[in-house]
Amino acid sequence: MQCSQCGATVVATAKACPVCGQRVGPLGEPNGGLWSGQDASSPVPRREMVGGAHSQGRDGHSSIYDAQTLVVQRPSAPPGVDPALLAAEMATFVAGMGKAVLVSQWERWWWKILIIGVALYLAVNNVSYSTSNIFLLPQLFMIGTFLVPIVYTAYLYEDGTLYDVPLSKIALIFFFGGVLGSLAASLLEARLIHSNTTGLFGSLTLANAFIVSVSEELAKLIVVLPFLFAARRQFPSVMHGIVFGAAAGMGFAAFESMGYAFLALVSTPGDIEQSIAAMHETIRLRALLAPLGHGTWTAIIAAAMWRDHIGGRGPLTLNTLIAFMMAVLLHAAWDYVPTVRVPFIDLPLMLLILGLIGLLILRFFLIVAKGGRDGAYREQNLARAMQMYFGGLRAEIRTTARRRKTKR
Repeated sequence: MQCSQCGATVVATAKACPVCGQRVGPLGEPNGGLWSGQDASSPVPRREMVGGAHSQGRDGHSSIYDAQTLVVQRPSAPPGVDPALLAAEMATFVAGMGKAVLVSQWERWWWKILIIGVALYLAVNNVSYSTSNIFLLPQLFMIGTFLVPIVYTAYLYEDGTLYDVPLSKIALIFFFGGVLGSLAASLLEARLIHSNTTGLFGSLTLANAFIVSVSEELAKLIVVLPFLFAARRQFPSVMHGIVFGAAAGMGFAAFESMGYAFLALVSTPGDIEQSIAAMHETIRLRALLAPLGHGTWTAIIAAAMWRDHIGGRGPLTLNTLIAFMMAVLLHAAWDYVPTVRVPFIDLPLMLLILGLIGLLILRFFLIVAKGGRDGAYREQNLARAMQMYFGGLRAEIRTTARRRKTKR
């Protein structure tokens, strides 16, 4: 289930959650702490404090309500009870406690992986240059193209603390999302694209950009769909969809970036140093833009599918189609628009704008996954929810601007 306070998924097999930090114990209170609609024979959530010492209540006795944080175990669903409904009831139970405290980012691994990866990339590059050892180039390919996609996936995994999903499963989704997604997309594009003419801005034509985006978004979903069918039993939260979609999309991005880096190495005219410099530039550009593209687009689609499926509306709904079209339009625009770069940071302006839009859409689903239930996050119709969500963002920006103007 998804903790409505901190967004952590807490499962029966977890002894402690890095977000809430508490162990599990009996309630020890009248009627077993039953929630609405539950009888005495139903399973109950359990909780206890971490650290071994109980806090003292107002009457001088230890009270679990005085603990700073808590973790709950999701009990198994009794016969005839929807697991998704049980998870929702559990989320309500945790929200009523209001005790969850976020773990410091210092205790998470995503930024450590990033620092170690950058250090390794620089070390391998320096050694390969000083020793003229071209056999180290494959390591540069691997580290440079896989580092940011792995970090992005790890960040979302830790943000949702999906301890009910083994890291090996996330790694397989990442790998097969790249391999099978690339194969499927290549076959679809070979069948559907019949012209190699360039578009208005020197890249793909608008028609070809749309074909490529549809083909690649469909291809990446191949790896995600098997988990969707088991969503209501094993992966009953929107956060599962976000992480699975991001892993598949980032796997695709990593393998695609490796291809572009290899192409830059072998096709750049001049000596080997110019070719390696072009390879480094390709890796740098695609690494910095990676979080704005494939992983975010596929996460948006998967999140919409999970949102409807665990809500009992099925995975293939109008909302899923809307999310798919949002991702396709962002992807097609990404492949079509001009790549005029911003000074100083040397990144394409239009791609940054499109990436920001994609991240804002993904933010909507992240808030839903973390317990957002008001306003736009409660709206069932995704088109209407997006309208309300972006309307709220505009209002927040205007309010912030007015406050700053008043302070001046």
